[in-house]
Amino acid sequence: MTLILEHRQARRATGARLGHTFAHLVRDLPGRIVSAWERSRLERELESMPYDLRKDIGFRSAPKTAAQSTR
Repeated sequence: MTLILEHRQARRATGARLGHTFAHLVRDLPGRIVSAWERSRLERELESMPYDLRKDIGFRSAPKTAAQSTR
């Protein structure tokens, strides 16, 4: 499992009209699409690394399941 944290500034409620928020959404949409694609690409790259390498750079091992913990 991969955990990726992304920091975004909190949006402030300014009481904007519907037209303004729609324009804001349309303006930000391409950036959000690119960001989501880059995030998924990064996740694929991290998941494709060998387990030992991911462990060396600080990724935790998979949590033990109930079947593994009873042995």
